[in-house]
Amino acid sequence: MSVLMVVVAAILVAVAAAPVLVMAAEYSVVYYGAREGGKVDAAGAFQAAWAAACGDGGGGMMGYRPVMRVPAGTFLVGQAYFSGPCRSAGGVLLAIDGTVVAPPAVDNTSWIMFHYAHGLAIRGGTLDGQGRSFWACKAAGRKCLSGTTTLDISQSNNVSVKRLTLLDSKNVHVSIFDSAGVTLQAVKIIAPADSPHTDGIHVQLSRDVSILSATVRTGDDCVSLGPGTSGVVIRNIRCGPGHGISIGSLGGDAGEKEVRNVTVEAAALTDTQNGLRIKTWGKPNSGHVTGVRFAHVTMRGVENPIVVDQNYCPGNINCPGQVKLKPSHLSSCLQQNAMTDAWVITDQSSGVRISDVVYEDITGTSVTPVAVKFDCSGSNPCTGIKLRNINLTYDGKPAQSFCKNAGGSASGVVSPASCL
Repeated sequence: MSVLMVVVAAILVAVAAAPVLVMAAEYSVVYYGAREGGKVDAAGAFQAAWAAACGDGGGGMMGYRPVMRVPAGTFLVGQAYFSGPCRSAGGVLLAIDGTVVAPPAVDNTSWIMFHYAHGLAIRGGTLDGQGRSFWACKAAGRKCLSGTTTLDISQSNNVSVKRLTLLDSKNVHVSIFDSAGVTLQAVKIIAPADSPHTDGIHVQLSRDVSILSATVRTGDDCVSLGPGTSGVVIRNIRCGPGHGISIGSLGGDAGEKEVRNVTVEAAALTDTQNGLRIKTWGKPNSGHVTGVRFAHVTMRGVENPIVVDQNYCPGNINCPGQVKLKPSHLSSCLQQNAMTDAWVITDQSSGVRISDVVYEDITGTSVTPVAVKFDCSGSNPCTGIKLRNINLTYDGKPAQSFCKNAGGSASGVVSPASCL
């Protein structure tokens, strides 16, 4: 065999042994007719691009992930429903380089929804919910369409969302429902402090959810965890303004599943209505919250830094156990000051049990005298609450604590003094 033949044979062997680089197929919404500028509804083009990417098998054995691309620019989308399961085993990558904007009104409860989108990855970009005209409509008492969730991830597993910005949602910014293995990382959520019902992230009936390095500034809960949620980790979150980090509300309906194994750590809350809150309705509906750990949290200017409220009733109207009385039904003394109907609250107890909740290394300032409040159920007292190294002050002095139907222990330096 000649030297030339030997060299050629060696090259062929090397090429055969080298890894094959397969470029991911990319499906741009512009290719399917989307027009940049934010004036023409591109919903059809977005749906077509998703259908193509979702229908791509992903290179078979080579295993690339199809890419749906939203290029730089502004794109108006009236409403989008992205359904799976997709053919690619690795799911679809939605790469957003520009801004997607909603119309002033959306005739649906969700604006952008992913359903059965297993393996979905969303990277970058901005979703602008354009909520201001909707909030103004509600504030004026006019007849308005229902508020919409900006990003709805439903019945989807192994989902990853990174570096996404969400602005001015008409209602909840991100909803995770009946899903597993969802990670939100470096997500930024912004809405005015007075925007109604604009929760940052709501999780319900889902497990193994991680919220990492998020910044949330809204008019409602930064993060809220509903019934049936487990294995949640919230780490390095910056929250405020807003209503804080909440478990609940729970116990509003019969048959709700429990919330368990929740960790919140390395969080910073600033100018929020609440800090770390567990809230349940004062109804007999059963439920359970257990295995919760709040650790290494700093607070600045928070109204209720640590609170368990088992008589939750926003607005204190039509609350469980309330009875409306006319002024004529009140005592003569009360009648003199009663210009309208009065609400009288009768004794009610929440059927939700709260147990094994740890608060550790919680520091900062409260803008109300009572910085630690455990208002637990009379029929299902809180048990296993643990306070470790708490330092919360009010107006430069130690704050106060309040306990009702709450049991547990305190260790380390705890200020305000434990009432457990």
